[in-house]
Amino acid sequence: MIPGIILMLLGLVIHSQLHDLTFIQQQLLGYLPPLLGGLAIILCISFNQGRLLLTTVNLLCLFLLIQNQLQSSLSQPANFVLFSCLSLLFPLLQLFINFIPERGLSSRWLIRHLPVIVSGYLFFWVAAQNHLLSDWFDGLPMGLIQMYSDPYLLSQWAVSLFAVTTLLGLIILWFRATLADACLVIITVTIAAMLALFSKSSISVLCSTLGLVLILFTVLFNSYSMAFIDELTGLPGRRALENTLRSAGRHYTLGMVDIDHFKKFNDTYGHDVGDQVLKMVASQMKQAARGATVFRYGGEEFTIVFKGMDEVRAIEIAEKVRTTIAAYPMRIRDKNRPENEKQGRQLRQRSGRSEDTAEVTISIGLCEKTRAHKDSQAVIKQADEALYLAKRQGRNRSVACHIAQPRTRRAATS
Repeated sequence: MIPGIILMLLGLVIHSQLHDLTFIQQQLLGYLPPLLGGLAIILCISFNQGRLLLTTVNLLCLFLLIQNQLQSSLSQPANFVLFSCLSLLFPLLQLFINFIPERGLSSRWLIRHLPVIVSGYLFFWVAAQNHLLSDWFDGLPMGLIQMYSDPYLLSQWAVSLFAVTTLLGLIILWFRATLADACLVIITVTIAAMLALFSKSSISVLCSTLGLVLILFTVLFNSYSMAFIDELTGLPGRRALENTLRSAGRHYTLGMVDIDHFKKFNDTYGHDVGDQVLKMVASQMKQAARGATVFRYGGEEFTIVFKGMDEVRAIEIAEKVRTTIAAYPMRIRDKNRPENEKQGRQLRQRSGRSEDTAEVTISIGLCEKTRAHKDSQAVIKQADEALYLAKRQGRNRSVACHIAQPRTRRAATS
């Protein structure tokens, strides 16, 4: 939420400076939303961001209809009717988008959802072109005529609908916790502010531009997360590791980490418990490896990059990581155990038994980059050899390529 809030607050500062722009600059500013909207649509399609695509179309359609039909006073009946209807249509469509699950893009998905967004705006555009809107003025309900608070231009119904959409958006954000949901909430609030301050010059251009910039930021950040962040553990993935090693310089130590007997966890308890083990190891490694960066290399393997450290300093941190995980009581969740921790605790108390625990250990192989290494792949290969040596020596230990290993460097296994 924070980048979006900062961007919208920045909009207040930008708006105060718009009067200094020349007429030509203001005209050019009006082309920004269509250009940004087109770019956002291309990126949303490229990165399979369905809900953000629908939000882009919703925002773009609103802007284009405002630019085409609402560039004169709202005191005209036709303009007032159109403005009042759009102030209900936009949050209603945002509410619809909020409840759509994110399942990527497909032709069937687009055919099912995109007409819902476009048809409402198309209906009002056709009505405006045929001069039908002024005839609807006398039939407007009082909730659309009565403003919520002077001098703001949102009606009572519009404020209520925007409030409901924002509140439900926040609830959905709480449970889903995705960037797309945060973006939807911020855009809903931004457009509510735009319509409330509709009498201000260039307000629709500015708010639409900021909203589309936020969508672009969200799409790009989501694509970064998909490419560089491992979804299960939340750690940076292998591609992020490659980027880090390119900029790590000549002085670093790399550690290859493997979970001991991981296949046994999957065979004994199932893949769900295997995922629990991976999450636990990732979390404990991230906390214990202070001063280093942890990556998920693949499967049950992880990588630790110790920038600016030699093997002597790195193995101290590696040992802390190893002993922290070995001492952690890994609780095996019952398949029927409630997701809620409080309910699970109450169930265990009533049944009189606790969850099963299992010991998880890791082996670590370390290699400091030297002049003998041609590139980072050579460092990884030698760290892997040290890891295999740790496995052969009995697992649950750290082995460094250039340090003689004392025989006592092994934790008790029971």
